[in-house]
Amino acid sequence: MSELSPDLPSLAAAEATASEPLQFATKLAYGAGDLGAAMTTNVLVFFLLYFFTNVAGLPAGLAGTVLAIGKISDAINDPILGIMSDRTQSRWGRRIPWMLGGALPFSLLFLAQWWVPQFSADPQLNLWLLFAYYVTVGVFFNLAYTAVNLPYTALTPELTEDYNERTSLNSYRMAFSIGGSILSLLLAQVVFHVYRDAPLTQYFVLGCICSLLSLVATIWCTLRIQERGGATFLEPSSKTAAGAVRTGQWCGAAVG
Repeated sequence: MSELSPDLPSLAAAEATASEPLQFATKLAYGAGDLGAAMTTNVLVFFLLYFFTNVAGLPAGLAGTVLAIGKISDAINDPILGIMSDRTQSRWGRRIPWMLGGALPFSLLFLAQWWVPQFSADPQLNLWLLFAYYVTVGVFFNLAYTAVNLPYTALTPELTEDYNERTSLNSYRMAFSIGGSILSLLLAQVVFHVYRDAPLTQYFVLGCICSLLSLVATIWCTLRIQERGGATFLEPSSKTAAGAVRTGQWCGAAVG
């Protein structure tokens, strides 16, 4: 027993650290990490096939093939990126660098799916070039989506070992997920009403809004949270300053 006693204080300290409650701001930022995935997924599910056939002008067979190739590529890249994330070693942890690195490509590639480029004056050639364009963008979008969302879904054990805290984190995540899904449909109705006679503009504007919101939410999540044993991208003073900006405290200070 005497040989084990020197390790007891360190074990107690580790258990205390693991069970330390997470701050509300951390839980809120973590939940926001699922906003982009929820909004983009919802918009893609409801509108992408219709956009391909009725706006971009792809035949139904080619449009369905674009979606099928994207899903097949997603099934392939999921386990590969999952293993790569598990084996990542950085000063910021295993998950956050992937999320931060994939945030901008994820947003830009989502937006690119709602653009209808004109490649050729020959309708038949332009059709096949459009098909190749949407296949390429779809494959790389699914890759970027996995790079952001797969590490995010594995993030709770990196933040805390406490069961109740993990449950609380997932409740925030689900709140943002459901809220993002509803918000995307509300935004779609507003945009479609404003640009009712311009279908090309409708979907591109909707893509812009969802892309921007996804990028901001993902960056907020990655810069605000900290994996256990990892460093933060922002110093504590920078986090406080960023929070002051979000809540408008700087405006009050300027007026004073």
